Amino acid sequence: MSDNPLTLAAVVTNTDPAHLPGPEPLTGQHVTLERLTQSHFRGLYENIGSHADLWIWWPDEPPSTSSKFDDYLNELLTFMTDDLAVYAVILLSGPHKGTAVGLAFALSQDRLTNRVAELGLFLGPKLHGTRAGTEVAYLVGDLLFKLNHRRLQWKTNALNLKSRKAAERYGFVYEGTFRQDQINKGRNRDSSWYSIIDSEWPICKKAFEMWLEDGNFDEQQRQKSKIQEIRESLR
Repeated sequence: MSDNPLTLAAVVTNTDPAHLPGPEPLTGQHVTLERLTQSHFRGLYENIGSHADLWIWWPDEPPSTSSKFDDYLNELLTFMTDDLAVYAVILLSGPHKGTAVGLAFALSQDRLTNRVAELGLFLGPKLHGTRAGTEVAYLVGDLLFKLNHRRLQWKTNALNLKSRKAAERYGFVYEGTFRQDQINKGRNRDSSWYSIIDSEWPICKKAFEMWLEDGNFDEQQRQKSKIQEIRESLR
């Protein structure tokens, strides 16, 4: 018999189940996230559905008309499960205040046991490279960890470099790539996986909050410190 004791992983002391998101909106300084309804369809078509370039990495083909887009979203609402919360992203200020300009997805998996969640974003151009766009990821991530999830996943097409860079910017850790994971639109998809775990979230959360502060931006709304730099300074 070996003299070396068997090394086992840490005992999980928090065995309470994770909870599902409620119906209430998630409100930040720049955006509010409302549960998707038909009232959001027009704004979403203008900001997502009518932009074919945004659908390159999305698993479905872009809709050819606003009516087709409405059908697509209605089907999403019909087949939505309790484990999946779909939010319309609404701007709180500016010329497009009150308009739905993107979608955010919060998926709760193995809620009663492993407590894994997944974050998905489908953001229109008005959110790209903005504080509002970053705030969307913060609001959904913070909610899912408050609901007692242990792990927040981000997975993307391995060729989607913008998505991969966004994950790393937000603090997700690269875990590996599943080769030939899916077939999307007749093409092979290798899927790259990222995650933030509950012990890492406090630093990620603080970095989000510090980056979003008004004091981190000059009069031209240019950032003074990158969120990655802030996060490293907190470690």
